[in-house]
Amino acid sequence: MKPILRLTFLFIAIVSFASCSKVVVNVDIQPNINGSWVLTDAAHKDKYGWYTVNTGVENGVFTFYNNGRAKYVENGVTLEGNWSMTKISTGYYDEYGVYVTNSHYDLSIHVSDYYGEDAVDMYFDNVSVGINSFVGTNYANGYIGRYRFSRY
Repeated sequence: MKPILRLTFLFIAIVSFASCSKVVVNVDIQPNINGSWVLTDAAHKDKYGWYTVNTGVENGVFTFYNNGRAKYVENGVTLEGNWSMTKISTGYYDEYGVYVTNSHYDLSIHVSDYYGEDAVDMYFDNVSVGINSFVGTNYANGYIGRYRFSRY
């Protein structure tokens, strides 16, 4: 009788463990840049090191809305358009100029006047978002660009 109880218990234990499944929930939360921002620093890096650059948008305010719309205002001139952030898995240069290959977000910004004559187009291969700042980087024409934004 005891061997039958042992075998029954063993059988129930095996069936119980075999029917268990592991559920993994992967929550991927897109960084949030909603709100108003100003460009506080822009720099390029080439083989000689980092140097400050003037982008022409240092004196304006970018506003990003959660519906993908964007606005840029400088000296009474308003440009409107859109922004988008996409998760990608290509290589990129981070804010220190180090080449990295992992999953990250890019950022695209396009704003213009009603006629499309005055426009700001920015694309960042990588964007790193903090609470009150974000840094966008890109690589083009042999240099790395780094653009720091702060909350307005």
